[in-house]
Amino acid sequence: MHSRFSLLKINIGNKGIIAVGENCKFLTDLSIRFCDRVGDGALIAIAEGCSLHYLNVSGCHQIGDAGLIAVARGSPQLCYLDVSVLQTLGDMAMAELGENCPLLKEIVISHCRQITDVGLAHLVKSCTLLESCHMVYCSSITSAGVATVVSSCPNIKKVLVEKWKVSQRTERRAGSVISYLCVDL
Repeated sequence: MHSRFSLLKINIGNKGIIAVGENCKFLTDLSIRFCDRVGDGALIAIAEGCSLHYLNVSGCHQIGDAGLIAVARGSPQLCYLDVSVLQTLGDMAMAELGENCPLLKEIVISHCRQITDVGLAHLVKSCTLLESCHMVYCSSITSAGVATVVSSCPNIKKVLVEKWKVSQRTERRAGSVISYLCVDL
């Protein structure tokens, strides 16, 4: 029995999500996009009570490494993750995801300024099933990080990134895998 829970821009905070984590043991899919009052404590409660397959916490600005590390450790079946626009999320969370979530197929890290090429390298080291990676407007990710994703993920089908972050060598190697947010900026 699987359960799905989705919220968008409502006034729910840590208490509500903690209650979900404590009382919805079969929850597998959670979307709490742009809930500004939800932070690491709520995700830790979810990770302790549920094993997620799908998680979208994009725009939940109070969530950082601690919450995502707990999810990574508690949800080894995680297949989809959207953490876009999380300004304090960094390489530590990427390392934990890479170590503990080998089934991850899709990740959206767009607008995450603290994630670097090092974090991407940790992520893709064990996430060999990764098929899609969106990393637009990630100011600390360079062409080397894009190349790491393309070369380390044999199942990669889509990489969304700015054109200037892709070297000619990576573009030749990746072919149709790379999609550009904007062409010729």
